[in-house]
Amino acid sequence: MRDLDRALAARIRLLVLDVDGVLTDGQIVLGRAGEEMKAFSARDGIGIKLAQCAGIEVVFLSARDSAIVRERGRMLGVGEMHLGEQQKLGALRKIAERHAIGLDEIAYVGDDIIDIPPTAAVGLGVAVGDACEDLKEVASHTTDAEGGRGAVRETIEAILKARGDWKAVLEGYLATR
Repeated sequence: MRDLDRALAARIRLLVLDVDGVLTDGQIVLGRAGEEMKAFSARDGIGIKLAQCAGIEVVFLSARDSAIVRERGRMLGVGEMHLGEQQKLGALRKIAERHAIGLDEIAYVGDDIIDIPPTAAVGLGVAVGDACEDLKEVASHTTDAEGGRGAVRETIEAILKARGDWKAVLEGYLATR
């Protein structure tokens, strides 16, 4: 993700992430007894922690409800998760209202057609590298990385670097480790 405008990056106060195809590679693996399994990128997890260190709140917004996603969010300190939301733009508007911010202060990362309305409505609409072409057409930016393979981390780094915050946030994060 290149050429992120500094003024745009400075406005971002909330990062809203789709889950399947963004935080994961989009595969849903079902075990014999019906248990669901997903793989998450550790790099994306560290990216989420870096965003939080920079004062950017992270929210999960997914059309599917999943105990695994709730657990991953808990592990990362994501306090707000909207799962099972079929009308993502309506949910996004309610999230913005609850946080008393405009849609232009939100970055949204998606991968598929259900993500078109929220991606088109926010200040920074991001499609992961392997997103569907229809989403890429409305997104303001597309990551080089694919979903579940560092696209979230790439987005967060681009925002923090465009703001000029990357080095300080990284140093602060590493000082606590």
